[in-house]
Amino acid sequence: MTTEMLKLEVEEGVATLTLANPDKNRLNRSVLDGLRAALPRIRQDDVRAVLMKGEGPVFSFGADVKELFVDTSRQDLSRLLVEYLDFIGAVEALPKPTIAAVHGVCSSGGLELALAFDHLWAAAGTKIGFMETTLAIPPLAGGVQRIAARAGSARAMEIASAGRMYDAEAFERWNIVNRVVPAESLHGEAEAFALKLAAGPTRAFAAVKSLLRAYERAAVLETDKITVATVMPLMDSNDAVAAVTALMSAGPKRGPVTFTGA
Repeated sequence: MTTEMLKLEVEEGVATLTLANPDKNRLNRSVLDGLRAALPRIRQDDVRAVLMKGEGPVFSFGADVKELFVDTSRQDLSRLLVEYLDFIGAVEALPKPTIAAVHGVCSSGGLELALAFDHLWAAAGTKIGFMETTLAIPPLAGGVQRIAARAGSARAMEIASAGRMYDAEAFERWNIVNRVVPAESLHGEAEAFALKLAAGPTRAFAAVKSLLRAYERAAVLETDKITVATVMPLMDSNDAVAAVTALMSAGPKRGPVTFTGA
């Protein structure tokens, strides 16, 4: 599936979403519609990992200010923000691993998009941040709380209110970005990692995500209460049975096990 400003390709179990707005991959109605339209496809079982990236020199400058903040009524803007937050929540809830690979600039609404993904990789030297307070507004689509979930409230307060861009290397130190890689190899390395995830034990990855979401809602002790119910069904999954059988028959030096995601 390809829309005017969003491309979707599925190959070898990886769904790759690519922002393709020539205007610095700004988020406008067309991009937002494309993202929502992609959800049914990336939810399908043959997709076992999702990769988000941007075409051109930057990942995204964030919202198209003129289209969304000037030319759109406040009622329509509220609806668009709810839809965007719903998309972000849907990506976070996917029972499969996801990765965003950002480069050049990852700003404001574009950063909120990237934060929806399990793994956030950045090219060395990428500028990342929230610029909303320079317009006398806060981040609009969940960025504050998602930075806080990764780096704590104090760091979220600083980043969300600073109205400036930071180096990707700082975000890596603060545990917001998982990995900084050389700019020239970002997309190649991210694609290889996505393929590795897609070939992995999908149900085990889904269980890890489920436990993390529970922890974010209710902390450690409450998550402990659902841990056994979450992990026990996986003990008899096809992937687990194959892996344990291989270990028992060949020992620690066994070759790689082919996971089917079942």
